[in-house]
Parts: sequence; C-alpha cells; structure tokens
Amino acid sequence: MKAIITLISGFFGILFFEGFARLIITFYHRIEFSFYGISHLPSDVWVYVIFASVITSTWLTTMLVLTILKTNSKRYALLFGGIIMLWRLFEIANSHQSEPVYYFSGVISLHLLGVYLAYLAYSRQEISTD
Repeated sequence: MKAIITLISGFFGILFFEGFARLIITFYHRIEFSFYGISHLPSDVWVYVIFASVITSTWLTTMLVLTILKTNSKRYALLFGGIIMLWRLFEIANSHQSEPVYYFSGVISLHLLGVYLAYLAYSRQEISTD
C-alpha cells in the first residue's frame, strides 16, 4: 500500500511542478491556461521552460519516490516511468492534432531521461553507503 500511495503521490508531484510552470507563464502573459501542450505558448523560449520543468520535476519526484520506497529501486523506477508514460499517452491521444511531434518526442524522452538519471543517482548513492 505504501508503494501505491508513493507512486501516485510522485505522479501528482510531477503534475504539480509542471502545472506550476504553466501557471506562471499563464499569469505572466495573461493567456488561457492549458494543462498540456505548447501550441498556446506565446514564444519559443517558453517551450524550453516547459522542457526544463519536465526533466527537473521528473528527476526530483523519482528521487523522492525511490528514497521513500528504498527497496527494489529498479522495479519502482520502471513502474513510476510507466505511470508517467500512461499520462503522456493520454495527452497524445487528446492533442495529437494540435501539438507538434517534437513536443511529444521531447517530453517523453525527457521523462525517460529523468527517471533513468534519478535511478542512476539513487543506485550509486546506495552503493557508496554500503
């Protein structure tokens, strides 16, 4: 039960961090809020901000999930990555006609990279403390 709650909380953490970046952009430019996609952003610079928030939030929440769960870090990293991919598949299904392909491939790649880097950092930290 602890694992399920931790994985779901980590997923909501990613949504919060990325949503917070989108909220800042929305208030700054006074545009309509969109929970996913980049076609509504006012300039290309904000696309990089979204990409930075994706990898940062993914790495941070994956590290938190792995730290809380402690055992079977590879399994939980894969499960957490799978949950994130399900969310992105839902996003692709809802916005594939209005969003560019590089956004979807970039976000998925950054999520996978964030989970992988967090797993590497966590597993190396575990090795050094043993």
